[in-house]
Amino acid sequence: MQRLRNLNLIPTGAPEIDKNPCTMPEATLYKETLMLGPLDGDELAIFKAQFGALLAAPGSEERKLMLDRLSTYVIALRAIKHELKDIKFRGLNPEDTELGFGHIRPVFTKVGGTVKGNWQITLTTSATYQAWLGESLTAGYAMADNFGLVITHLKSLVTPAPFMAEVAFEVGRTGILIPVDVRGLRVGDTENGVSIVPIPTLILKPEATFLATARADVAGTDEIVLGGLVIGLGKALKQTTTFPT
Repeated sequence: MQRLRNLNLIPTGAPEIDKNPCTMPEATLYKETLMLGPLDGDELAIFKAQFGALLAAPGSEERKLMLDRLSTYVIALRAIKHELKDIKFRGLNPEDTELGFGHIRPVFTKVGGTVKGNWQITLTTSATYQAWLGESLTAGYAMADNFGLVITHLKSLVTPAPFMAEVAFEVGRTGILIPVDVRGLRVGDTENGVSIVPIPTLILKPEATFLATARADVAGTDEIVLGGLVIGLGKALKQTTTFPT
């Protein structure tokens, strides 16, 4: 947790060379420049105090992965904060018009234009990628204007062997990213036995479109969790069955 404690609001230099994720004015991810909103001392203190509550059990691979991507989570928070007109960040359980964060739940995703009620996906054995998340096989769904996502890893809840083998993502106007081999899901977390695999970081700002497709080596129904955080207004974070609007 030392990395978390070390977060601070001291720039590492002039704005054009500042590399501190808490103070740098912008960041670039997959050819897209993200403008970053400011964090004050109170907001950073809330993030540092509560981010640890969202981590997995001590010693788990998921916890290590999330701490390794800590800078990315801060950048995502600030990018989404900027899109939401720099409203105050209040952490867990914010009021409807305050900014907060939490685990990504199925209600923040869609398939075939319909909000998902669980993480299940039925995969067939084929070299062809099939629809996973989006309006269709080729069109992504849009985040609402009140929340965004940062995705850093995938988890499977199916034992003993997950089915998903490869995935491909398209985020906004960045184009289709290189497909990712996620067969490592079949090798469980060495500490807690959870099937988890890191993926290139995806930051989805409010109103960004998101398309995910996948394929399997063996047909079956998997349960694939998007690992990371949802960041948005309290009225979006509290939704349980209806896609936020």
